[in-house]
Amino acid sequence: MGFSTSAAATIIFIGVLLSFGFLYPVVEQNLEAHTEAFDDRDDRLLTQRNTDISFDSTTYDSADDTLVVTVTNTGTTTLRIDETDLLINGEIQTGYPTRIGDTPDRTLWVPDETLTITVEEVAEQPDRINVVTGLGVQISTSVGESS
Repeated sequence: MGFSTSAAATIIFIGVLLSFGFLYPVVEQNLEAHTEAFDDRDDRLLTQRNTDISFDSTTYDSADDTLVVTVTNTGTTTLRIDETDLLINGEIQTGYPTRIGDTPDRTLWVPDETLTITVEEVAEQPDRINVVTGLGVQISTSVGESS
């Protein structure tokens, strides 16, 4: 084996080491990002499993064209009211006032608290009402008799 073969082998070996030196941090960073993504997903799923809501009442007043929906947070997760959606007959509603107890315009809805949603200018008694939390947990009901 001559000098040129040894020099070529050394150059190739140094090239492999340099390539590995550049490649390793990129692969490690990718694996770390995947691990964090899986951990975040697992945390979201656990939070979603611990989230539950239930209807207390739905009342439609045909004289005032007003719908009042009361929902209780029966899970163990604190929810954001601004991420909670109301659908009436499949149409998302916006701009309605909310309150927890006697406190209007709160942003957090903690477990065992009741959220009251009042929607005005509802032309007719709805067939279906859905409440959906920001975590994707939803409940549906039909409206009872009108007042």
